[in-house]
Amino acid sequence: MSFEFLAPDAAATGPNGSRPLAHSQIEWAHLDAGANMREHHGWNVVADYGDPAREADACRSAVGVADASFLGKIELESDRDAVARIVAELAGGAVLELGRAVRHEETWWCPITVERVLAVTQPDRTASVREALEEAASPGFASVTELTAAHGSNLVAGPLARECFARATALDMRPKAFPESGFAPVSVARTPGMILRSEGDRFLHLFGAGYAQYNWTVFVDSAEHLRGRAVGIDAIAASHGDASGVAAGA
Repeated sequence: MSFEFLAPDAAATGPNGSRPLAHSQIEWAHLDAGANMREHHGWNVVADYGDPAREADACRSAVGVADASFLGKIELESDRDAVARIVAELAGGAVLELGRAVRHEETWWCPITVERVLAVTQPDRTASVREALEEAASPGFASVTELTAAHGSNLVAGPLARECFARATALDMRPKAFPESGFAPVSVARTPGMILRSEGDRFLHLFGAGYAQYNWTVFVDSAEHLRGRAVGIDAIAASHGDASGVAAGA
């Protein structure tokens, strides 16, 4: 069965050859909160909530929570040997181990199990990574599933990011227990989720799209209790030097 219809780039083009912008599952909530939106590699994303300087300061001094639904999520599933072969082929010879993700050419390869891997990409690379996976998987019995629209994702960044998570998960996120590139499928706010620590105090939380509003509310509320706030991708760029949230981090 083909799952290409699930891809954001599968939308039909208009008369001028352009595709409609993709949207976060909870864009309405951001607009209600005063978000300023802009186009970002085919997505309508939150640039800021009216005060980008304060948002960037929150990421530096406390914690900021940003909607990162625009990140591509593609799952590879097969037997252990096939998964290892395909990942090594596409990720520069990388050997995955449970609990640790690998970043190669701005794509994170995250092992859910030894037979399932989630590739997290920048939005402008989602289609090319998916096509490369499909080509590498075609000779054998491997499945490649486009999950960008099925999974929501939030960036949680700042020195108090761990405290923000501590209110929602039992995962030990201390630096020694959860180092950079750490990855864990884990319950977050009593819902199934996955957490990637990309670098420093920057984390990516992935979850089912149906829980997007719930998780957003939980984490923004937690951040506000820690003197943090909801932020747009401009604040992530200003505080970490990366507008997409995946090149240098999650």
